[in-house]
Amino acid sequence: MSPSRVESLPSYEYPNETREQLEYAELEALDISKLSVQGGKQALADQVLRFINKNGFFYVTGHGFSDEEVRRQYALCKAFFELPLEEKLEYSCDTAKGDFRGYKPQSTGKLAGRDNDERYNIPKFTPEHERPHPQLIRDHWDEIKDFSLKIHNDVLIPLLRLFAYVLEIDEDYLIERHRYEAEGLEYLRYMKYHPRSKEADAQAGNIWAKGHTDYNTLTFLFHQPVAGLQVQTPEGKWQYVKSPRDAIIVNIADALEFLSGGYLKSTVHRVVRAPEDQTSDPRLSLIYFARPEANIILKPVSSPLLQRLGLSAETDRFSHDVTAEEWARARIAKDHRFRTGLVNQPEKEIIAGVNQKYYD
Repeated sequence: MSPSRVESLPSYEYPNETREQLEYAELEALDISKLSVQGGKQALADQVLRFINKNGFFYVTGHGFSDEEVRRQYALCKAFFELPLEEKLEYSCDTAKGDFRGYKPQSTGKLAGRDNDERYNIPKFTPEHERPHPQLIRDHWDEIKDFSLKIHNDVLIPLLRLFAYVLEIDEDYLIERHRYEAEGLEYLRYMKYHPRSKEADAQAGNIWAKGHTDYNTLTFLFHQPVAGLQVQTPEGKWQYVKSPRDAIIVNIADALEFLSGGYLKSTVHRVVRAPEDQTSDPRLSLIYFARPEANIILKPVSSPLLQRLGLSAETDRFSHDVTAEEWARARIAKDHRFRTGLVNQPEKEIIAGVNQKYYD
């Protein structure tokens, strides 16, 4: 079919905040603008050391993104999902092979309860990821690229340097394993959760995305006022995550847990049915997934902090060396099998003796 052109991109306005009284997690905010002032790095490191064992979710402020920049990406996100389904399907990702680049449709019919979202993943802007994209994306290529690069350079890199400082290792250690130009898959995700009837949600236990950890390094979630994201506390309790308009929500993911010997813990989270005063609104999300380079082996770093805590070998759990790409592809492929009904129960082992954990 001929590609759809969007002649003008209307300004995006956020849905209203919920008025319901929800139980929110108390999350710390790291103001990364302090990294450029004297004593700021140590102050932020002290803050990380105080809270990181309790929760791998936190906020980042002082990130340099304007409200207008973020809403512009949401305008693109909204416009993409309004394209005809048959056009979006031309850019489908091959999740059966562990590849998340491109479009993933919403599941329907008997499988609808397993998968209530559609996604478009735009990989980092390097030659290995050259691939077709819808005309809408091509028409706004440069601004999407600038937005993605800004996340990598101005948010991810400072955080990786800060975490290396906390671990008392070379401050470039983690950065050198996340070089933008190197082979590997980071991507920006446009995502849309579809509203469901109260009855349909009840059949799925009011779950829109089952409790899980992410498999990358860090996940960045931009402001999203439709409540539904929940984090699991160390005690096993689910609490909502508030999304301040001026903050990016960050969660630690599997790869960083492996690299940090279990000190920086991959955070369990899920998405549930929105509060009643928001159930008619689609839940758009703007997310960036940072991931180590493809060939990085997920082994714990040698760290004085980890040695003092007795954690240096805690997450060296693989029966043989596993790279970041192997880990990610294995997890994506396992998720694909369950989501598409190839298996009726989530499979346990992911790769090399390490099992998937389920939380619902």
